Amino acid sequence: MVSSMKTVFGSVVYQSALEYLEDFMHSVDEQVDCDFSLFLLNDNISPEILKKRLLRYSVQMNIEHFDNKTPVQLRIELLKKAKHENVDLLIIGDCDDFFSNARVSNTINASIENPEYTFFYNELRDMQGISIMPVLPEYIEDFKEIGEYNFLGLSNTAINMRKISSDFIDSLEGYPYEIFDWYLFSRMLLEGGSGKRVDGCFTVYRIHENNIAGIQRFNEYNVKHEIEVKRKHYGSLKKYHKYYEEKYNQYQQVNGLQYLSERKKYFWWNLLRANE
Repeated sequence: MVSSMKTVFGSVVYQSALEYLEDFMHSVDEQVDCDFSLFLLNDNISPEILKKRLLRYSVQMNIEHFDNKTPVQLRIELLKKAKHENVDLLIIGDCDDFFSNARVSNTINASIENPEYTFFYNELRDMQGISIMPVLPEYIEDFKEIGEYNFLGLSNTAINMRKISSDFIDSLEGYPYEIFDWYLFSRMLLEGGSGKRVDGCFTVYRIHENNIAGIQRFNEYNVKHEIEVKRKHYGSLKKYHKYYEEKYNQYQQVNGLQYLSERKKYFWWNLLRANE
């Protein structure tokens, strides 16, 4: 399908992920649809070193260098830049991951065929090519559908920039915690947005020491971590809807939680849930 929309693949690059950059860039450079450009926001890599690493690739690139911004602030800067540049579709990928070669083309086609959706998402696989989560739903239309867990990351999603405003992006400023993806897409859904799955493509999700969520495994440490993450998440959203205030209170009390230890695969933050 031929597209007239302005499409950008956006990512933040940083020093501790530099060893993975070749896999990332190769997968972006090998996309079967070439009608897109690459936005890279450089956190802390020497501009000279980064330039040398990128010389071999043919994809059209736009690089901006930043100092003294947090990972969350840099992701918000990516959204601001896409909005300022009148981008129609922003496809997002972490620079420590890589992607099947139809991710861009299939996401563009899905967005053309379904312009009413605010965001799009695709499957996540591990390095052996195995899906790391249960089957993702075909559609998501209510914030409660990701109320107790998340599958929308900043490496397997794309945003229809025509459906979000500059004011919305500005309202994300000041988010103080690390788990920004869950917050971002919850806010979109709270605003009445919706999402659609893109089939026939995937993101390869690399696990390493700087990966906050990782692949969920049921153990005592991960359960305690999830409780803390959910307290912060619900606390940040409770001013938007009573649902989150109720969840926040439930996770503060802890004793009303159900532990989901029998599952083989989990979404992120999916090891326990509050009893209804």
